[in-house]
Amino acid sequence: MGIFDLFKNKQKSTEFRCSTCGEIHDELPALGFTTPCYYETLNEKDKEEIAEISSDFCVITHEDQTDRFIRTVLTIQINDACENLDYGVWVSLSEKSFKEYEADFKNDSEERTYFGMISNDIPDYEESTLGLHVNVNTRKDGIRPEIIPHQSEHKLISDWEKGITIAEAEKRVKRMKKTLHNN
Repeated sequence: MGIFDLFKNKQKSTEFRCSTCGEIHDELPALGFTTPCYYETLNEKDKEEIAEISSDFCVITHEDQTDRFIRTVLTIQINDACENLDYGVWVSLSEKSFKEYEADFKNDSEERTYFGMISNDIPDYEESTLGLHVNVNTRKDGIRPEIIPHQSEHKLISDWEKGITIAEAEKRVKRMKKTLHNN
């Protein structure tokens, strides 16, 4: 399956085979990462011995530190369509924030905001997205948290603030599909 995934999501006519359910959909999918990039850099032995990963949480316990990640959603507005392009990205959290989020996961608790850093390198940007600072806004009813980027000169921030065209969104989906087929 690789490090990317396509998830059934919106209502735009871009046909794709969903890597989650295996069916063909005629809508714009969310573009997701199956793991944080730091998990992908581990060898197979370390993945088994020092890492724990699920579809929503990842913990990597090194000798000198423990890294904690949660799966979130980054939404980019599409200006000339009635939909958005969603990225499923992993974000690192502090130990305190991670434990608090994990304890309240899928509960109808109050919504919270945490500081985090993007832990995937989104291929649609020349400059790496790794480590970009974000606010993680939790949502009720088990919906993955939404991230709001902090101000910076990065192109991702510009896209998030100003939006992109449907042509650009479809180009990104096609590029991701090509990457999936080449893995």
